[in-house]
Amino acid sequence: MDTLYVLCRSVDHRQTAQMDASGVKEACAQKAAYFEAEAKVNPLVKEILAGGRISFEGLARHDKRGFLAGPATFFRTHELLRTTRHFKTRLTIGACEYSHDEVAEMFARCIPNVKLGQLPWCSPRRFRISLGLAWAVTLVVAHITALGTDEEKMLDPFVVYYLGTISTVVALSYTIVTRNRDVRHAAPWNSAIYLDLNADLVRRGSPALAMARKEFVPRQKPLKTPEFYYGLARKIEAHGFDAELLAHGAEATSPVRSIRAGTAPAS
Repeated sequence: MDTLYVLCRSVDHRQTAQMDASGVKEACAQKAAYFEAEAKVNPLVKEILAGGRISFEGLARHDKRGFLAGPATFFRTHELLRTTRHFKTRLTIGACEYSHDEVAEMFARCIPNVKLGQLPWCSPRRFRISLGLAWAVTLVVAHITALGTDEEKMLDPFVVYYLGTISTVVALSYTIVTRNRDVRHAAPWNSAIYLDLNADLVRRGSPALAMARKEFVPRQKPLKTPEFYYGLARKIEAHGFDAELLAHGAEATSPVRSIRAGTAPAS
């Protein structure tokens, strides 16, 4: 089954460099149809299109950056799932409660390559990537160091012992402090932001939806920080991308130039 993200991106890929009025109309209609079809079977998408809410009991205690409380969006759902991943709680979508894993499954229908199922704080799975990277780096450094000596050894025991100990402590400490919110476990924030932009335009029936492509949304590389993406999310919630999308469209299509001037294609 294709995710909602993949379906919307397929519309973008079918667009030509020069869309006429019928192309704009077709792209908008196809994306809206994908959202509406998913909303019929996915309570999360239905709530997002309705401009509803998603939350959980005790949210204020975990909302250190003041972002988790707000309208239901894909990006906010992602952050709520990350926050509640290590303790048992039920999330409220609209007037209904769902388990963490039920919401994670709804979210996975929309965003590909996401693993946000319940993961207890003490689970060995939580540390396996951290420890694996630490030990891999230790072995590589120990091997390179051994090659530079006259002794015929595969690994330098001094490096294995001291660097191995230090890297293990750092890996465990870092994972505990960050609660697994690091680049090694990063969920696709860019994809969630992209769907939120499209959902906002679908909800408002804006013809700028035809130009709501992932390439036109700012991205942070190579590392991602919450502040950057929280700012993007709030900008989308404030309908702050309309002018930029129309400007992109105006560079390539005359129909979108007419939209910018205030005349939308006939629906």
